[in-house]
Amino acid sequence: MKVLFASSEIHPLIKTGGLADVAGALPIALKKQGIDIKLIMPAYSGILEKLPPIKNSLNLGNPFAVGDLILLETHLPDSHVPIYLVQCQSLFERDGGPYLDQSGHDFADNDVRFAAFSWVCAMITQYGNLMGWQPDLLHLNDWQTGFAAAYLASWRLEHPPIVTTVHNLRYNGSFPLHDFDRVRLSSELLSIHGMEFYGRYSALKAGLVFADAITTVSPTYANEILTPTYGDGLDGTLRAMSHKLTGILNGVDYNEWSPACDPYIHTHYDLHTIDFKLQNKLALQRENGLDENAQTPIFGVVSRLTEQKGLDLIPSAIELALEQGAMFIVLGSGDKNLEQQYLTLQERFPKQVSIRIGYDEAYSHRLQAGIDMLLIPSRFEPCGLTQLYALKYGTLPIVRSTGGLADTVFEVGPHANGFVFENANSQDLKAAITRALTVYANLNDWRTRQIQAMSQDHSWEKATNAWVNLYQSVTKK
Repeated sequence: MKVLFASSEIHPLIKTGGLADVAGALPIALKKQGIDIKLIMPAYSGILEKLPPIKNSLNLGNPFAVGDLILLETHLPDSHVPIYLVQCQSLFERDGGPYLDQSGHDFADNDVRFAAFSWVCAMITQYGNLMGWQPDLLHLNDWQTGFAAAYLASWRLEHPPIVTTVHNLRYNGSFPLHDFDRVRLSSELLSIHGMEFYGRYSALKAGLVFADAITTVSPTYANEILTPTYGDGLDGTLRAMSHKLTGILNGVDYNEWSPACDPYIHTHYDLHTIDFKLQNKLALQRENGLDENAQTPIFGVVSRLTEQKGLDLIPSAIELALEQGAMFIVLGSGDKNLEQQYLTLQERFPKQVSIRIGYDEAYSHRLQAGIDMLLIPSRFEPCGLTQLYALKYGTLPIVRSTGGLADTVFEVGPHANGFVFENANSQDLKAAITRALTVYANLNDWRTRQIQAMSQDHSWEKATNAWVNLYQSVTKK
């Protein structure tokens, strides 16, 4: 089976969130299962320098009047998975990130940028002879690729089936109707059953409506997005298409995230040598200028500092634990007011709190290995990867019961591996923190949960079986 896997970001080439981790790991795992898979991504500034030499190229012309769209082919570094790059200097070779300019604002022409990228995805899917390879299935990811489903629908030709994966429904890629002409699509698609979205038009909705199957990144989130609370205006559309909606839990690349082989941490350890985790705890305390004390419980955060992640609940909820002597270490950035709240907490508890604004991949590994508990009080969480990393490192997550957090972290029963609270408020979070400290005080109980956490298998190898089955069912139809 041949699959074209389209994503706007792929680790290790470029990353803003979990989508890149999935796009960088799932195709490699699928290739090991015998899937003939090729990736496709825009050629952002600096991307080609990270890749092996280009072996094929094709000029697809200038359909959007923004410059020629050049299709380049190479393969992922340290992998045999082929990758196409869509090169267009005016659209993709810019300062800033893949979606935001240097001021942190959306590029004003994001509709055109990702419509052009999606158009190339559709062209390869429909006219595979262009590059001597036509996929049996097109796998789209998030709104940045959703236009591809619209182009294939508008051409009214028989084409390979489409699978659309929603990594976060909140980012729906909607734009003003008066800009619709810029994406070179028929106005016939602007209906309530097409791309129209509350007086705008949505690329993600196109990816949903015109897909043969829809997936999201955890079973619980698949159910949640059918409700107005979590549906972000698309719940009605999704309820109408619930027969083709599936939740498949994301996996983890244990070559990247395992304390047994992690090149970034102080001391390696595994399920049978959990005591060595303490060496990482002491090293993390030293790195942050905190007193070295193996008995002191350390809470941690690795996250974007946003209300979606529930990070506004932590400053007041963590105070009691800090007053009792606990430590708190944070890596993240985001909302400036939230950043300031955390920095103020550090000023109040300078010997117990360390806040690092920004993101550092290596430090995030050391933090996971060194802390005892990871706080993830998300208001919604499609899947979440940090809790999966934490479990492997014997770091017990404290999570709100939502999305993928509810599918992977349990407080009671034989699979207890963390701590869970229900309502998105500081009081419930504080109660969960208190329960965690009670268990932490009993080494046998704590170790039992650590062993359960580290024993769980969330590898991509396990997750790919569900993907292969889905691909096969869609292509058979």
